[in-house]
Amino acid sequence: MKILYFDNWDKGYRNFLRIDSLFKEKGYETLLLHTSSLLESNIETEREFEGLHFRDISYYPTLRLKKIIKQEKPSAIIMLNLSFMIDRAIVKICKELKIKLFHLSHGMLIPVDSIDIVKNAIKESGGNNLLSKFNKKNRYSLYNYLIELKSIPKTIHFFLNAIRNHTQYTQFPRYTPELEANKSFVFYPSDYDVMVNEFGFPKEKVEVVGNPELDAFSNSNIKDKKYFCKNELKIASENYIAYFDDGLSDVHGWDSEKWMFFLQDLNDIISKNGCQLIIKLHPRRDISNCISFFKKNDIKYISDVDFKNFIYHSKFVVSHFSSVLVYALLLNKKIKSPRWGVSEGLEEKYPKEIVEYIYQKENYESTFLNVAVNESSIKEYLLKSIGKVDGKSSERIVNGVLKSL
Repeated sequence: MKILYFDNWDKGYRNFLRIDSLFKEKGYETLLLHTSSLLESNIETEREFEGLHFRDISYYPTLRLKKIIKQEKPSAIIMLNLSFMIDRAIVKICKELKIKLFHLSHGMLIPVDSIDIVKNAIKESGGNNLLSKFNKKNRYSLYNYLIELKSIPKTIHFFLNAIRNHTQYTQFPRYTPELEANKSFVFYPSDYDVMVNEFGFPKEKVEVVGNPELDAFSNSNIKDKKYFCKNELKIASENYIAYFDDGLSDVHGWDSEKWMFFLQDLNDIISKNGCQLIIKLHPRRDISNCISFFKKNDIKYISDVDFKNFIYHSKFVVSHFSSVLVYALLLNKKIKSPRWGVSEGLEEKYPKEIVEYIYQKENYESTFLNVAVNESSIKEYLLKSIGKVDGKSSERIVNGVLKSL
């Protein structure tokens, strides 16, 4: 008996680690299959981390996903996305091979009110240019998708749709039999609303399970601030601003130059107030040409961190719309979200009652020390959008998979 996890790269492995031990306790073998070699160079074909076995597709002597899946013979496949061409190919393969397929959401979905804003941002940044998407990863995905279509008319239909609006194959899928998983597990009631009412997924195919990361978050302890800053953040001062990078480059056209321009603007004010900016990097962020900039401006960056203590001990949190802001809300921590300069016009993922959107740099400077929050509004929002946090999300996911096998 085997559970096969699938993702486009290996950096999302923690989403599977949270449920992996529970599957193993039930006697299942597990494997994370990923396509990182299509995105990066020098990828290990096979490795193990914290008990989870990883394999890149380059491990196998074939370009056919179906052959790889046949070789592994899983009882079920769990994947983190359900919209892209490669996801559609896997859906078709699983149907043909009679393998159960599950979608596990890996963050808060974009609110319905923000979808049109993001679509316009994609259009303005040139993101609708199909040729710009024709990289190695997408060529591999297209090959596996088309070979499973097995129909010239369907192939023509796909290309016509993709030319008109490729976002239905990426960020904003419309439900079709090509996206028919046995179940889609989403974190929050608001995500259910997006999947069912906006994307058109059948109600019985979507289940709210809670956020597995909140299980550990809720149960972890607050550490001594001095110890945390010195030994885990490795900073001399205890006065810092926690910034969560949103990976804006993927959708909004924020290349490194634009991002550094934003950071310079932000950091100037932070430095004037005797604080240090610490960036929690988005997994997709490439900082190879930003290192000297960080060093020059005394900006610290981290790839992994204890979210609870990082947020709790900060002066306040800064981000545009990261789903991680939920953790800040659970701690009643002040969130300041820039909307001046290059940040103007970005979607507002959270209500104004719980996140302070700042539209002028001068206001950010003058209210820098204001960290008061509206606790009643935060509590009301969390109850409505996140629902119950009971520490049993991982169990619900695993049980939801196993009862279908």
